Order: sequence, then structure tokens, then C-alpha cells
Amino acid sequence: MSDLEKLVRRRMQEEYARGASAEEIAKVVRGIFNSIDLSGKWPEAAAVRATAERE
Repeated sequence: MSDLEKLVRRRMQEEYARGASAEEIAKVVRGIFNSIDLSGKWPEAAAVRATAERE
């Protein structure tokens, strides 16, 4: 499992534990994917940084 997959799963579990609706969880996941720069060498690292900045 890639770092990106682990990140998405963790964030989904966190949101679910908070009682977020499916729409809210989908919004969080979309935010993660929209923050990824696929042109770089390490897109997963960019996703981790982007998510860490939001918290």
C-alpha cells in the first residue's frame, strides 16, 4: 500500500470517527487529491505535506 493510500484511509477513518457524513468525507478526500502535484517526482510526498498543512 502506498503512502497516499495510507493517508487517504487514515483521513477517512478520522472523519468517520468524528461522525462526518459521506459527503463530508468525500470532500476531504477530494481535497487531498486536488492538492497533489502529479508533475513532480514524488507526488505522494506533496500530498502528505498538503494534508499536514491543513491540520
